Amino acid sequence: MPFWLKIILKLAQTVNPQIYPEQEFTITPEELEELRQLPNGTLGREVAYFLDQNGFNPINSGDLIQRTHDIWHVITGFTSSPRDEFLLQIFTRAQVFRPTSAIVVLVGWLSGMCNFQEIRKVLKMSRQSQSLIDWDIQSDWHTPLVEVRKRLNIIPLNNEQSSVTETQK
Repeated sequence: MPFWLKIILKLAQTVNPQIYPEQEFTITPEELEELRQLPNGTLGREVAYFLDQNGFNPINSGDLIQRTHDIWHVITGFTSSPRDEFLLQIFTRAQVFRPTSAIVVLVGWLSGMCNFQEIRKVLKMSRQSQSLIDWDIQSDWHTPLVEVRKRLNIIPLNNEQSSVTETQK
């Protein structure tokens, strides 16, 4: 894990209320390999693809929000671009109380990385969706991403309901 990411995670652990820090959720290298083998379009395969395409390793430290951050990218349809990182923080802030998310959103807005209309759209998107902190992610690894999004009432802003790996066929 890069040094700067360790600093950010430590800051978030210090400032933010910890959301289910005792809840066990990790993705081991062996589990990640299993997710890579799932059919295209399933949540698990899409998470593995997102991690691989971005050169990321699963985050296995911090609280539940930190450990599931990249999964939230996949379920919401937000990429790992700087702009989408800001948008995901808006979504996160509407789901749970995270002071650092609010600070990141403010920085995004002041720097022009996101505008007020986008902030409103993402807040609405998050508030209309089910609570992701209560979602049993691992039970949905084999479920098509489109079905998971429908059940959780998540409609990505770009309205792109197909998965990344499905569109590569």
